[in-house]
Parts: sequence; structure tokens; C-alpha cells
Amino acid sequence: MINQKLISDFANIIGNLRIAIDLDSLKEVKEDYEIVLNELLKWIKYYYKNKNLDIVTHDNSLRIHNLLDEIKNELIPNRQIGMESMLSDNILIRYEVIIKSINDERNKL
Repeated sequence: MINQKLISDFANIIGNLRIAIDLDSLKEVKEDYEIVLNELLKWIKYYYKNKNLDIVTHDNSLRIHNLLDEIKNELIPNRQIGMESMLSDNILIRYEVIIKSINDERNKL
């Protein structure tokens, strides 16, 4: 069964990633955000097809988390970035929520 809350979380982070990718003020991290976006799109396509997220491995999820954390840390000292840093925070927080949901689902099995 498809978890609608999880789908909503994916939609939220995918939308925020697309916004971040298009912002000129975040062009220095555009490629990193594109990597994350492509990975999450792969996960959600797999989820719809297979009704599970077995594609998400611990190493893979950790790699994405570390990349998002690096982006956030890179943006913090940049005084040119204003509200965009909140967008970066929201992306990382939403990602953590998704991973927690995935882990919770796996623990139920």
C-alpha cells in the first residue's frame, strides 16, 4: 500500500529542490542539488512500481544526507544567501523525515 504521507514528503522535497536548482543565488550548489533530485526521483519511481523502498540502502541514504549537510554548511557562511538558507534547511529536514519514515516502515516488517 502506498503511504500518502511519504508521497507528500517526497513531493515537498522535490519541489524545494527544483526551486533551489533554479535560484541564481544557489548556483554554486546546483549540481549537488541535481544529484539529490535525480536520486530521489529514482526512489519515488521505484516506490510506485514496487510498493516499497528497498532501493534505498543505508550507504546510499547516508551519502545523500552527507551531501545535503555539506550544502547546508557551505551556505551558512555565505552572507549573500538570505532566505535561501531556510530552503536548504527545509530540504535537509524533509530528507531526514523521509529517511525516518522509510526506517519506520522497515521496522514494522
